[in-house]
Amino acid sequence: MKFKLAITFFTAITCAFLFSCNKEEPVQALRYFRFKSCALENHGNWQDTSFVVATSNPVVIQQCLNQLALPKNERNQFPAGDIRSGNKGYNTNHTHHFNWHFVENSWELVEVSIEIYDGCAYSDVELTDYVGVHGRYAGWGNRIEEEVVF
Repeated sequence: MKFKLAITFFTAITCAFLFSCNKEEPVQALRYFRFKSCALENHGNWQDTSFVVATSNPVVIQQCLNQLALPKNERNQFPAGDIRSGNKGYNTNHTHHFNWHFVENSWELVEVSIEIYDGCAYSDVELTDYVGVHGRYAGWGNRIEEEVVF
């Protein structure tokens, strides 16, 4: 009887431990933000004027919301991070679908970056293949415009 009770107790403790260790953090949904990129006058390509990024990182989401709360002329941060091929279905500017995207949760908003990652979303990043050459992008003039809901 004591043996059966010990086995039952051991099984109950083991199950409780396993279930308590198996709690997964809730997955936050992706949120999308449009950034103003280079002015049309820079290269003459309308595709340069904006692009869209996505993240589920709560810290980066809060950075974006903090920037959006500021007047446009006071927004001083831009996205910097890893980029990969493909637009993931969201990195667009009107009818143009970019051939690159920021890797979700690999980028953050920064105030400074090295010059090699600077450039315009279309004229530089897309046409000169930043994905293959640098693997990163951090356009100094990019500023958040809005949160986008798909």
